[in-house]
Amino acid sequence: MSRRLLIGLFAAISAATPAYSADQIQFFYGPFEPTLAVDDLQHLAETGEVTESLSVLSRHIDAEQIAELQLFLNLEFNISAVMMSQLTYSSVGEHLLQRTGEVIQTDSFLNSFHALRAALLFAAEDNHLTVMDVIHHFPQETIQINFPLAMEVFEENQRLFTQRDRVMTTLREQAAAQSSSLPQNFLDFPHQSGPYLWRTDRIAFRTPERQEASQFYLFQPEITSTAPQSIPVVVISHGMASSAWSLAYLAEHLASHGYGVILLEHPETTAQRFSQFFSGLAGPPNATTLLHRPRDITAALDTLEQQAQQHPYLQKLNLESVGVLGHSLGGYTALAAAGAEINAPQLARTCQDDTLLRRPVLNLSMLIQCRLAEVPSDYSLTVQDERVKAAIALNPLTSQVFGEAGLGAVDVPVMMVSSLDDYFVPALPEQIEPYSWLQNQDRYLVLIENGTHFSLLANTVDTELPMPEFLIDATPETTHQQMAVLSLAFFERYLQHQPEAEAYLSQPYLNHLTGETHSFNIFSGNLPIDQ
Repeated sequence: MSRRLLIGLFAAISAATPAYSADQIQFFYGPFEPTLAVDDLQHLAETGEVTESLSVLSRHIDAEQIAELQLFLNLEFNISAVMMSQLTYSSVGEHLLQRTGEVIQTDSFLNSFHALRAALLFAAEDNHLTVMDVIHHFPQETIQINFPLAMEVFEENQRLFTQRDRVMTTLREQAAAQSSSLPQNFLDFPHQSGPYLWRTDRIAFRTPERQEASQFYLFQPEITSTAPQSIPVVVISHGMASSAWSLAYLAEHLASHGYGVILLEHPETTAQRFSQFFSGLAGPPNATTLLHRPRDITAALDTLEQQAQQHPYLQKLNLESVGVLGHSLGGYTALAAAGAEINAPQLARTCQDDTLLRRPVLNLSMLIQCRLAEVPSDYSLTVQDERVKAAIALNPLTSQVFGEAGLGAVDVPVMMVSSLDDYFVPALPEQIEPYSWLQNQDRYLVLIENGTHFSLLANTVDTELPMPEFLIDATPETTHQQMAVLSLAFFERYLQHQPEAEAYLSQPYLNHLTGETHSFNIFSGNLPIDQ
């Protein structure tokens, strides 16, 4: 049994356990039903020692893997019972529990949906829980594991990581083959702050079809004799349960180089709204929220066009050739505004396939993408804004919401950025493979080694989503310089039409900036791999 498979199997148990006390975990596999005693698991969690029923594990995994299993059993989540209730009673939470319950079953070999929910709720009574807490609160004596299905799911997961690593090896070799020298006209300017001071204004706007107003923050160079006569504009879109300020370091960097930057706030998906949801004071976002997000970009640009008629300081903004940048759900938002078409037929096929719905989901972003399949049929799915002329998508979710046909419709330059250790929006299915679906020649793929889903966010911004610390990058600030360089160089090249900026969209320049914890690799054009 492989390490990933074993730890993954117990990971499934963690996402799954409620009520008063399980005594054993039984693996159903035809006539063979090996059983692990929960007391022995508890002893392992406390001491690291393998005893009695767990001896079967020691014959298949080594001491290092036993130590990792001990750490996993003690993995702690800071989450209140109210927050857990909101999560497990939401449509996304119920969908996840239903899928997980096909692998982690009751002792009658039935889906453990209700037992899992109860275990999670009881385990969270003290405002935190561990994997062992969840196991102890399972409301039946036996947790029955559907081992064939578990094997199938986690071997698929293993293949995903193996394929990702194989692709990364090929791409790393290509990056190493690039010239190691910088161009003769090399300047060190992109990673340094620019010459401009800027002002920040808070501006309210309203998107049609949404009842409540929203706001954005405009970063704009101060009007001086040296200020640019035409100011390029970039719109930044935040992710789910995040803040408009999570990418403020990019707004500041671009503004210092003469850009106007709009930091959007999408009201249904802010950190504040999710805090209210987890406290029981607000409901979850609905399916049409995903359509509102790219339309927020259009509404914000329309608002600036209207206000420029009365405010001279806005009249230098070039609102006819705009760049967009977004993270995670904001990456989807940026691509949709840039022309990626929402693929309703593919969403219907994937999200309503009974075979797939009865399996645990390894790509968690699918739970969000499938929400778009719930959008009423009379809603228009057209969300492109023709003013968008270049797009950067950080850790975007793309595979089903756009698919090959939807991404192939984008005809503006695109940079897709992927973190290789992203377990929420996995690199291979959501960015590396979809990158090949882009048809335009002006496209870039950036891969961040040792990067997580949160590596590109400001470290001062806390996510409202409960998760263990290992999923959140401890040193995200080490990625900021590289991302600031890439965003500035990309927009200089495609909004300002400066061909010399191409030199900074290169592996030699990124090697010049590489930090100790994260390596950036950049590729353009066709990838030298079989898709």
